[in-house]
Order: sequence, then C-alpha cells, then structure tokens
Amino acid sequence: MKLGQKVLIPVKQFPKFNFVGKLLGPRGNSLKRLQEETLTKMSILGKGSMRDKAKEEELRKSGEAKYFHLNDDLHVLIEVFAPPAEAYARMGHALEEIKKFLIPDYNDEIRQAQLQELTYLNGGSE
Repeated sequence: MKLGQKVLIPVKQFPKFNFVGKLLGPRGNSLKRLQEETLTKMSILGKGSMRDKAKEEELRKSGEAKYFHLNDDLHVLIEVFAPPAEAYARMGHALEEIKKFLIPDYNDEIRQAQLQELTYLNGGSE
C-alpha cells in the first residue's frame, strides 16, 4: 500500500525563518536521518523549494508535469510504501517527527544538534 501526505511549511506566517535549511540540515543529513528513522520518503516541494529562484520560475512556466508542484505552497511530501497497518504507523511517526522541524525556533535542540554536526563535518573539535 502506498500512502502520501502533504505537510505545509508555515512560510506565510514566518517569512524570515529558513524552514528548508532546518529540514535539510548540514549537507542534507537531517532530512536523510529523518527518512531513515521513519522509514518514509520525504521531499521538499512547492514554491521556494529550489535554491535557484530564476530556474524555479523557468521550470514552473515550462508546464511539465514533474514541475507542477512549483505552483503549490512550500510543503513536505511524505510517502510510505508498506503493508497497510505498518504504512499508517510509519506515516504517523513521520508526521510527529516533521512537526518538530516546523517550529520557528532558532535555538531549539534540533538547531543546536545541527550546529554541532556542522562543526564536526567542517573538521572542528567538539
């Protein structure tokens, strides 16, 4: 069974906060880890999901089906492929975990862990 759920990112309420950066984390590791922990596939889609704004606009206007998501508001698409009971359990877990990343707090535990990881990845000492 395949499940899909869109989770809107509150960019309209908090326009100055970098939710995409918080979700991705250093070198995309936070999102990768979240996917591994929840056994789901997560994609950041919608307007503002691409780094290059001009290219995003060009692709949006191209009308290709795979770029239709660029017309939507910024969101995370969570997908699960598993037997029904397990799929719903994984989706529930993923929704719980993703909520933590959608709180616009600059000094929460997630942010602190990401900064520590970045220091480590850049060759700094703990």
